[in-house]
Amino acid sequence: MGLGWVVTLQNNSFSILGNDRLDKDNSNSALFAEYLALKKGMLEYVRAEGQGPLVVMGDSQTVIYQLRGIYPVMNDDIWNIYRDIVAIIREYELDVHFRWVPRAQNQQADRLSKTKGKVRILYPDDREFLISLEDAPVSGNLRQKIARMNSIPFPANSMFKGLHTASRDILSDKGLFELQAMAGDKAVRMVAEAFPGKKERSKHYQAQALRWMLRGLAMDLAIHKMRFDILNNKKQGSNSSADKTKNRNSRSKKKVKASGAKYYLNRRTYAF
Repeated sequence: MGLGWVVTLQNNSFSILGNDRLDKDNSNSALFAEYLALKKGMLEYVRAEGQGPLVVMGDSQTVIYQLRGIYPVMNDDIWNIYRDIVAIIREYELDVHFRWVPRAQNQQADRLSKTKGKVRILYPDDREFLISLEDAPVSGNLRQKIARMNSIPFPANSMFKGLHTASRDILSDKGLFELQAMAGDKAVRMVAEAFPGKKERSKHYQAQALRWMLRGLAMDLAIHKMRFDILNNKKQGSNSSADKTKNRNSRSKKKVKASGAKYYLNRRTYAF
């Protein structure tokens, strides 16, 4: 029996994905698996230093309604894990809102529950590095930025956006083959899997990711840095085209004051 959970941090693009499997047992019902997924996901949320408010969304109406106090908990096994979840909420003083959603709106967690291989969650203690930051060819402000990102479980998008060299360094002019020789086989495989292909664009992405690894950035963060840059460049290109169209039509349209929607920078959404 499988279970899966997703914790989405709304102030950046990270999602903490998790899954597990239960041995076949009379006490391991589908409801028990739903509760266990909730407990494991909430522990990951706490470990990620979630500040809330936390919106918990699940496709089990029974679990959601029991946690909201609408349905009673009758089973002893369920009651024990229910108490664990309540204890987590109280210990960490979590502001939690429980919401039922149809399974069609919870597909990512549902897919994780059916995934045979276990998803690995990387935290600072688990991260791998090509080079110690003390030995990396960086200094000053860039060294501080990299050190801070390496120490945070899920760096915000603003940190990836602000991570750049002030000027060209000794790695900037090195080609892909030279960078591959410096980085080693494992790093080369990682960037090739993340940015596959033999076209110049793919080679450029691979080289840039290797440069960040060789500057002391954690290997997983170097991959994410490049993915962020790629997505950000696409958005800028799209916005540029939209701005041109808007400018052409702005003279014939009356200006309307936009009303900003309320939002929480530290809001988290958890699904199971």
